Amino acid sequence: MAAYVGDSAKITEARVQEVWDDANAALTSAAASGSAEQPESAAAPAMPIKRIDIVRTLVGHDVLADVAEREGVSLPADLGLADHASRLRLPQTAEYVRLYAEFDGLLRALRTKVQSSAPEVTEDDLREVYTVLLRSGGVPAGTTFDQFKTSLPAENMALVKTAAAVRKEVGEFTGTADITVNPRYQPLTIPVLEFQTEQGELKPLVEVPLGESSQSTVTDVS
Repeated sequence: MAAYVGDSAKITEARVQEVWDDANAALTSAAASGSAEQPESAAAPAMPIKRIDIVRTLVGHDVLADVAEREGVSLPADLGLADHASRLRLPQTAEYVRLYAEFDGLLRALRTKVQSSAPEVTEDDLREVYTVLLRSGGVPAGTTFDQFKTSLPAENMALVKTAAAVRKEVGEFTGTADITVNPRYQPLTIPVLEFQTEQGELKPLVEVPLGESSQSTVTDVS
C-alpha cells in the first residue's frame, strides 16, 4: 500500500504506477506526434512529476472530497484542464491532469467559501510564506521579512488568508482521520496553496502535514 485514508480508501502502489504509466505514455505520445523532425533515436521526454506527487494528489483528492462534503461545497463546472496541463507540463489527456484539476478545484471551492469568514492573516502565516519563498528564490535574496510583508499585493494577501483558513479546516479533518502513509513517501503534505518557480515547478506555499509513517507497510525502496 502507498497510503490508507480512513477505513475505506486504500491507495495501492499498483494504482500509483497506473497513473504514472498513463502520464508517461501520454507525454511520449505527444512528443512523438508533435515533432515530425524529432529523430526516432531521441530520448523520451523527462517526466515532470514524481511518484510522491501522484501519492500526494491521490491522498489529497480523497481528503479534500471528504472535507468538501462536510462543508457543503462541490467541484466547479469548469476544471480548467488545459491550464492545469500547461502548469503540470503534461498532455491534457493524462489522467493525472484530471486528478490534479479536481484536487485543485476542491481547494478553490473551499477557499471561496471561507473568503468572508476567514480570520486575518497572522504574522506566523506570513513568516511561513516568506521563508518558503526566500529559500526557493521566490523573493530576492536579502529581502527582509518587513520588506516582504509591506510589499505583498492585496490579492496575494487574500490568497494567504483563505489558504490559512482552509488549512485549518483540512487539518481538523486529518487530525481525526485515520491516515497512514508508506514511509517511502514521508514526509507527505497536502498543499493548500502553491506557487510556480521560474523553472516551472509547482511548490507548496501553505500545506497540511499528513499521516504517520507505518512500519507495517512495505519499506524496501530498492
